[in-house]
Amino acid sequence: MRIDRLFILIAFVWLLCGMVFGIYIGINDLTVHSNAHAHAGLLGFVVSALFGLFHRSWPAMGHSKLALPQLVIYEIGVVVLVIGKYQVSETGVSAIVAPGAVITVLGTLLMAWLFVAKAQD
Repeated sequence: MRIDRLFILIAFVWLLCGMVFGIYIGINDLTVHSNAHAHAGLLGFVVSALFGLFHRSWPAMGHSKLALPQLVIYEIGVVVLVIGKYQVSETGVSAIVAPGAVITVLGTLLMAWLFVAKAQD
């Protein structure tokens, strides 16, 4: 599967999960989880979809050996961050929110590197 399609497919998974999570939050009046919900939607759906569109617009990015590791690093970071945000809203603390944020930033920096190095067009 091409990396652009993979990013966009993952974005749709994030969108559906975010929608279900949003319904759960609304039905149960758990607005305390809004921060985790927002991060899932913005970092999960929006940014993943944009990364997919970047790969689609500049195909050379997808041919880099860093393309798949970048996807994996970024998506793992977002999963860890969103789970950490949920934990913070439940308990007030989380040991994984900071590492999740750092991993997400690393994945974003790798995407920026891919763009600068491969999107010459």
